[in-house]
Amino acid sequence: MKRAVHTVAVLLLAAVTSAQTPAARAEPQTEKVKRGKYMVTIGGCNDCHTPMKMTPDGPAPDMERTLSGHPEGAPDPGGTLGPNDLALTATDLTAWKQQFGTVYTRNLTPDKTGLGDWTEAQFVKTLRTGRHQGDGRALLPPMPWIGYAEMTDEDLQAVWAYLRTLKPIRNVVPDPRVPPPVIEQFGKINQRLVDALKSRQ
Repeated sequence: MKRAVHTVAVLLLAAVTSAQTPAARAEPQTEKVKRGKYMVTIGGCNDCHTPMKMTPDGPAPDMERTLSGHPEGAPDPGGTLGPNDLALTATDLTAWKQQFGTVYTRNLTPDKTGLGDWTEAQFVKTLRTGRHQGDGRALLPPMPWIGYAEMTDEDLQAVWAYLRTLKPIRNVVPDPRVPPPVIEQFGKINQRLVDALKSRQ
């Protein structure tokens, strides 16, 4: 009888433990995602990576296309830059015509046309080094990556966790229309910024 009671007690304990474990694991993830959403919001990521649309109250982010980047096939910014102009932007604020070429905000959703094939490590390294996937081409203005480079690993991982919860949106963003020598020069500039950041730590 004692043995039977002991067996039942063990089974009940196992059942309770297994029932609690997913909840215990889910809670930190939920908090991590909430933290990531907060960081994305105060970091102004939607300002460029979510296309703007005109509403009765004026321009507003099109949250049906949250963080999906420059819409595929959308026109480039029109007009001609004057000698004192830093940039011209498209009506949806996702493309920037600058003195050195035109750049487009990337698709940050977990679709394969966005960050779907990326890893968390590549995402973190991108913002640490100013290079695509951590060791590719240089990130280009106006992406303010050097400010995000000072975020903690925990905050960047939280941002990544939040981005993985977004609705995947298929949207092929064009590569920058910037001459290769200019991209190479920005690679050197970005490395100097990284070195300067490390020297302050």
